[in-house]
Amino acid sequence: MTTAPSGKVPCTMQDAVLVKTEILLPRPKRFVREDLVMPDGYEIDWYYVDTPPSVLVVPVTSDGAVVMVRQWRHNLKRHTLEFPAGTVDKGEPLERAVERELREETGFTLAAGGKLRPLGAFSSLPSETNKYTHMFLAMPVVPNGPATGDAEIEKYFDMSVELRERREVLGAIGDAVIGTETITAFMLAEQQQGMDLRPWRPFRRCQLTVPVIDPFSL
Repeated sequence: MTTAPSGKVPCTMQDAVLVKTEILLPRPKRFVREDLVMPDGYEIDWYYVDTPPSVLVVPVTSDGAVVMVRQWRHNLKRHTLEFPAGTVDKGEPLERAVERELREETGFTLAAGGKLRPLGAFSSLPSETNKYTHMFLAMPVVPNGPATGDAEIEKYFDMSVELRERREVLGAIGDAVIGTETITAFMLAEQQQGMDLRPWRPFRRCQLTVPVIDPFSL
C-alpha cells in the first residue's frame, strides 16, 4: 500500500512516464528494460520478459480420462505432469493454436462433434512477464496418431502422453502436478462441468522434494 503526506495523492506505477525502452535480448525470449519516472521524480529501472500469448488445453476423452503430458523441466530439474500448452503464433486464432498444440504434444484431436470451451485468460508471474495464458476445455478428444512435437529441442524433453482419471490428477497436485497453470485449468474445467470434488476427500498429502540450488554457483 502506498501512503502520501496529507493532502497529496499517492502516486503509483500506473502514473509513471515511460522515458526509454531497451531490448536487452530480442530472442528466443524478449528481455526488456524500461526507464520510468514517477510523478514525484523518482526514477525506476524496470525489467521484464515480453512474452507472446499462449494457450493451454484440458483434453478429456469420452469416458472421462484426462490427457496429460509428462516431461522434463530443466529449470526445475525434475519431471512434471502438465496439460498441453504452447505459444500462439502471430496472427493465429486461439482455437487453432489449441488444436495444434493438442495434436503436436499428444497426438489427440477433437472427436467429431467435440467442442472447445474457453475457461478464461490468466496472467503468469506478473512480476516477471506480461504473459497471458488462454485456457480451454476440449471434449471429447480421440487419439489420432503419434505426438509430433513442434520444435527440434522437444526431443530432449523426455515427453510422454499419460491418461489419468480425474481423481488421480487431483491427488497428484503437489507431487507430479506442480504447475499453477495446470492446476488452475484443471479446477476451472471441473467448475465448468459442475463436478463435485468433495466425495474424493480426504486428499492425499504429498511430500514435494525441491532441489536446493545455490544461486551463487550458477
